[in-house]
Amino acid sequence: MKNKKGFTLIEMLVATVIGFIIIILVYQTMQITIRVSKDVREKLARMQTTNFFLTSFSGRLLCMVPDSSENSFSSDQISIEVVEYKRRKIITYIVEPNEYGKYNLSVKEKDIFYDTEYEYPAIKDLDSFEFQFFDGDSWITTWEKETIPTGISVNFEKDNTKTFFPVAVDIQSQEVQQ
Repeated sequence: MKNKKGFTLIEMLVATVIGFIIIILVYQTMQITIRVSKDVREKLARMQTTNFFLTSFSGRLLCMVPDSSENSFSSDQISIEVVEYKRRKIITYIVEPNEYGKYNLSVKEKDIFYDTEYEYPAIKDLDSFEFQFFDGDSWITTWEKETIPTGISVNFEKDNTKTFFPVAVDIQSQEVQQ
């Protein structure tokens, strides 16, 4: 009997195939991890943008000049006069359809004293968007009174997630206080 040393061709092929299968599985796992982490980063960035807008929106409502003739409220546009950093501005939130059948929310700021105006996007590609106003009893989509509403809500849907963000407006107009 001969003493056999080394591997046969079949053993080498089996070891090579098993090695390639392991490498392919590791590569696929890495690709899936990269793809999922990219999706998570994109969703996180969209959430941060949305949260920034909602925080800014609620803060500006608290700075609103209640008796301004610039204040107007509808389901697709709100225009308010605010006092920010001792300067008066007219802030307009505008909802417009885009070319994909979705909605974009943009903010237009007009500085009254410096006579400057600029517009920037707040949230893009919304499935639906609507402002609503609380009249003391229920939420309505059109505000036709001379006073400001006691609450304003932002309602939108994006990626099958509905958001309802109500803001209580504590400011009373001068005619109501008298």
